[in-house]
Amino acid sequence: MHEPFLNATMVTATQALVASAVLFFAYHLFRFHSVRSKIAHVPTVGSDNFLLSFVDVCKAMLFAEDKAVKEGYRKYRGSAFKIRTPYTSTGWYVVVSGEQMIEELRTASSDVLSFLEGVAESLQTEYTSGPQSRTSHAQVPVIRGPLTRSLMTHFSDLKDELVNACDTFLPDSHDWEVLPSVHETNVHIVCRTSNRIFVGLPLCRDPEFLELQEGWTISVVLGSFALLWTPDFLKPVVGPLVSRVKSTTRKVEAFLRETILERTRVGAKNGAEWERNQEDLISWMIDAAAPESRDVETITSRVMLVNFAAIHTISLVLTSVMLELAARREYHEALREEIEEMISTYGWSKEATSRMLKLDSFLKESIRVSGMANFGSPRKAMKDFTFSNGITIPAGYTVTIAASGIHADPEIYEDPMDFKGFRFYDMNQKDAADQEEASDMEGTRNQSTSLGPTWWAFGHGRHACPGRSFALTEVKAILCHLLLNYDLKLPNDATEPPPGFWFAGQRAPQPGAKILFRKRMAP
Repeated sequence: MHEPFLNATMVTATQALVASAVLFFAYHLFRFHSVRSKIAHVPTVGSDNFLLSFVDVCKAMLFAEDKAVKEGYRKYRGSAFKIRTPYTSTGWYVVVSGEQMIEELRTASSDVLSFLEGVAESLQTEYTSGPQSRTSHAQVPVIRGPLTRSLMTHFSDLKDELVNACDTFLPDSHDWEVLPSVHETNVHIVCRTSNRIFVGLPLCRDPEFLELQEGWTISVVLGSFALLWTPDFLKPVVGPLVSRVKSTTRKVEAFLRETILERTRVGAKNGAEWERNQEDLISWMIDAAAPESRDVETITSRVMLVNFAAIHTISLVLTSVMLELAARREYHEALREEIEEMISTYGWSKEATSRMLKLDSFLKESIRVSGMANFGSPRKAMKDFTFSNGITIPAGYTVTIAASGIHADPEIYEDPMDFKGFRFYDMNQKDAADQEEASDMEGTRNQSTSLGPTWWAFGHGRHACPGRSFALTEVKAILCHLLLNYDLKLPNDATEPPPGFWFAGQRAPQPGAKILFRKRMAP
C-alpha cells in the first residue's frame, strides 16, 4: 500500500538532489567567470578553465602546492600572477614578487590592503576562533612586550618544563627506540613547555587542560580548511558544526575563572602591584585589557588564541628541524660543541641561545627548505589598489607574496635546492668579516628572527609574526636539550627526511614520520 508513495518520494528526492547539484554547479560556474573577469589582466598560472582549475587546486594541495607558486615566480619574477586557491572567498590569489611590489604591499595602508582581514579569511576566524579574534588584537602587544621579555627572566622555567616534558614523552633507553609519531609527540612537548609561561604550574601539566588546547588547535586548522570549501551562504550553517570554539572556551574558562577573577580583584584594589607577584600570560592579558574587557570570557579567549599560535607554529618548526637533524647526523658534533661552549659561558639562558649562530643557521635552513611558508603576508583589498606598474587588485581580492618562490631563487640563495645547514652562519661570518672591529654579535642580520624581502617564514614589516622570538627561542632550547642528551637518526639510517605534504598553505611533516632515539652516555 505504501510502495507507490515510497517510490514517488524517492523520485521527488532524487529530482531535488539533481536540481540542487545543478544549481550549485551553475552558481559556482557563474561566480567563477564573474570573479575571474575582474583580474583578467593578471596572468594565470595553471588552467583558466572552471573544472580544470579546480583539478589544479586539488592536485596542488594533495601533492606539491609550491610547484605552481615557484613556476609563477620563475615566469613573472618582479611582477604578478594569479593562482586558483581555496584560501580566499574569491577563489584566487594574486601573487607578487620583486622588491618594488613587495615594498608597495608592505607600506600600503591597512584600510586599503588589510593583513588582519587576509588572515581572518584564510583561517575563517569568525567561525573557528570566534568573532573576537577578528575584531580585537589586544594579545599582539602582550606577545611583543612582556611575553617576549619573559624569555630573559623566565628561561629557567621554560628549560625546567621542556626537560620534564621530554622525560615524559621521549624514549628513555640507551638502546635505539622508535618514536612512532614525531609531530604528535612534539605537540605534547610544545603545549606543556609553552603553557609553563602562559599559565604556570600546576596547570601546565594538567592532562585535561592540555588536551583542550591541543584539540582546539587542531580544530581551528581543520575547521578553517573545511569552511574554505564551503559556499558563503552555507557557512553560518556549517560553521557551528565544525567549530569547537564555544564549547572549548567554556571548558577552559572553568580552569581559569578563579585565577582571572582573583587577579582582577587584586589588581583593582592594588593597582599594578599584583603584576610583580604573578608573571604569566594571564596577568599580562588582564593588565593590557581595557577595564570593560577584563572579564573571564575575554581573557580566556585571548589566552587560547596565543596557545593556538604557539602550539601550531612551534610544533611544525620543531618537527621539521628534528627530521633534518635526524637525517643529517654529520652536523651533530659541531652543533653540540657550540651549544656546550655557549652554555658554559652564559649558562642556560636566552642570551646563550641567541649566540648559537650555527644552531640558528641550521634551524633557518630547515625552515627554508621545508617550505613552511608557501605564501607570505596575505592582504585583502578593502578598496581597489593599484601598484606603480599598473596592476590593480580589486576590492575583495587577496594579494600575497610568492614566499616559496623567493626561498628557492638561485639569485638569492646559492644552490637553493641543496640543504646547507650552515648557509646562514657562513653568510653572517662574511658580514662580520666585512665590518671593521666587528664584535662577536655583529653580522647577524641573517638570523632566523630577522625580517626582510628575501625571508618570509614570519612575514615582513609591521605585521610580521610578533611571537617569532618566543617561538624560535623555545625551539632552540628544546633542540639544545635533545642534542646534549640524545642521539637521533632516521629509520634505516636514511639521509633525507621523509617528504612532507601541503596543507592550508603550509608544508606539514609527514603524518607518522618516525625518529629513532637513544639516551647519550654521560661523559
